[in-house]
Amino acid sequence: MFSHLLKHASNYTLGNGLMILAGLVSFPILTRVLSVDEYGLMSLITTALSLLVGIGKLGMQHATLRFFSEVQAGKRAVGNDAFVSTVVYGMAAVGTIATLLWAALASVVPVSWWNDDPRVHPLMLFTAVLILVRVFDSALVNQLRAQERSGALVVYSVTRRYVGLALLLAVLFYVAGNVWGFYAATIAGEVLATVTMAVWMFRRDPPRPKAFSPSLFRAMLAFGIPMIGYELSSIVLSMGDRYIIQSLLGAELLGVYSAAYNMCDYIKSMLFGSLVAAAQPMYMRYWEQDGPQVTSEFLGRFMRVYVMAAMLVIAGLAAIGGELLSFLASEKYRSGAAVIPYVMAGMAIESVLIITGAGLYIQKRTKIIMLLVFLSAVLNIGLNFLLIPKLGLVGAGLATLISYLLLMAIGATLGRGSLSIPMPGWAALKFGVIAVVMYVAVIRIDFHNNLNTMLARMVAGLIIYSALTLALDRDARQGVGIVRAKLGW
Repeated sequence: MFSHLLKHASNYTLGNGLMILAGLVSFPILTRVLSVDEYGLMSLITTALSLLVGIGKLGMQHATLRFFSEVQAGKRAVGNDAFVSTVVYGMAAVGTIATLLWAALASVVPVSWWNDDPRVHPLMLFTAVLILVRVFDSALVNQLRAQERSGALVVYSVTRRYVGLALLLAVLFYVAGNVWGFYAATIAGEVLATVTMAVWMFRRDPPRPKAFSPSLFRAMLAFGIPMIGYELSSIVLSMGDRYIIQSLLGAELLGVYSAAYNMCDYIKSMLFGSLVAAAQPMYMRYWEQDGPQVTSEFLGRFMRVYVMAAMLVIAGLAAIGGELLSFLASEKYRSGAAVIPYVMAGMAIESVLIITGAGLYIQKRTKIIMLLVFLSAVLNIGLNFLLIPKLGLVGAGLATLISYLLLMAIGATLGRGSLSIPMPGWAALKFGVIAVVMYVAVIRIDFHNNLNTMLARMVAGLIIYSALTLALDRDARQGVGIVRAKLGW
């Protein structure tokens, strides 16, 4: 069970690590080539696109993962051919409609909606095509995820990222070193990658329009449409603070916050995202084939491992955040380090919501999921207006953390009736204390050089955390023993 999880998690971690490496190249270039206010503008456009893509998917990406296991288990009166054709043509259609509607709407939106910034309106129109591209890309990627083809997905994701990086660098350095150049390269790279992937996936057995199943599509929409609210609320919950920061503090501080947030997002994608991406299709398969007890045991063990890893990452990044941000983005963004512990902790919780709320997801209670995330997004916006004037950028990070904590607690409680997941409360306390001890010890290391200080703290922190964990946690010792036995040590 867990060897399967580790295999897929390792694949995702490798792929995400390679993509993070690409991000470590592009991140410092963007923060230096673009002005701070252009970087903030880019964040606004990215947020808007995320909202629009969330609408354009109509929740079909979630339905793809949920319904695949049912089709494979023979619980649907359709075969795999109909499933693939329904997902591909259905998402292509809704993505096209969303793109055309946004292009029409963006042309009449008054500039006052964008804080009187004349650059936003034309950029919105220019980037509209990314809605269709990303919706269709989701139709491909989530089929690979559902099939647990982590190797193929990693190859595609890494190739896509590096082709996009090559185009980005070429455009920024030789064509246009501004936000327009950034999005021109982004569009070209994503179109090329998505078309190539579709050709590869369906080279032998292309989806047939005649195989499209209206009944399956309606069922997937019934599951997915409430997830639009979930998707949009999730985006507002994670990115809505950008507009409040822009309004209350200005574009320059928005750029500082966005740099810190994006750096945390790289870490989240590589570590937390890898574990959850591997676990989600697995627990759906266990539920359909083995029942609730096996699923509950799997998720309980998963949560314990996740908490152990999350505490290390949060405390570690809090200890090296200032040095890492200065090293990657330049010293002008260093003040953003203050928000890193709150943002990173919030991201750790956000990544695992699909696990802690598995009972709601399995029973297709998407309306409840949507309502919970919507209320959390409203709370987040209210907390931002309350805390940012008092605490500055830290207020935005704290608002995000509080909102995610409440969302996780309520979702886990409501989902317990369908699937009881053993939550590792004592383990969280134990690993939290170990993480604090590690942080207090390593923060004293300072060589007055960002790179040397960062590397020394990383090595010392890993040694301290590992030693204390092995000394105080029996399961960790047993896990090490199993690994040593398999390796023949």
